[in-house]
Amino acid sequence: MGHHMTNGHYIESDEAEDVAGSIRHALRCADFVSGDPQAWKWGVLALHSALQGACVCHLTTTAAPLGAVTKRNAKEWISYFNQSRENQDTKPPDTKSMNLPELLKAVRKQGAAGGNTNSAPIAISDKELAWLKRIHDEFRNQIIHFAPMGWSIEVSGVPQIGQIIARIIKDINDRGWAFRHLDPTKRNAMILDLEHLTEAIWST
Repeated sequence: MGHHMTNGHYIESDEAEDVAGSIRHALRCADFVSGDPQAWKWGVLALHSALQGACVCHLTTTAAPLGAVTKRNAKEWISYFNQSRENQDTKPPDTKSMNLPELLKAVRKQGAAGGNTNSAPIAISDKELAWLKRIHDEFRNQIIHFAPMGWSIEVSGVPQIGQIIARIIKDINDRGWAFRHLDPTKRNAMILDLEHLTEAIWST
């Protein structure tokens, strides 16, 4: 939950709204890429962000941020929860979310939605996992940490990756946990945006 400074005004957002916003931005970029190749970069980052955020929302238990953090970080949080019962001045640890490949493997498991053992797994094939891992390893890492020589990304698969991501986020939404606090109007708008993302052509 971040506060973003804009000339003394604050914009408040949470994980669920952030996912909806990333989907909207991916759609905008899909419209812009034909006239502005730079829009590819932001489109790919928006897709990555939407998928990662949706997985985090799906996995986080009522004892947030447990469920979406690394094993090591989970231990730190559990120890903090235990200590803070006796000492209110105990400082919480930093939150270290699993990376995208780890999050995707976690959502594929039975009982992933908020730790509810009855929740069905999210279907992601090994081939799709490999594709999505590529978005993380190649695109995102290259774009975010790009060296002075700039970046080059193969964009031919992006519309299909967008379709896979839209389907995964729809499935996550259908499980009923990740976006349960999202205002129904915003949630419906997000579902409509996911339909549009499935149809987006990203014409070059």
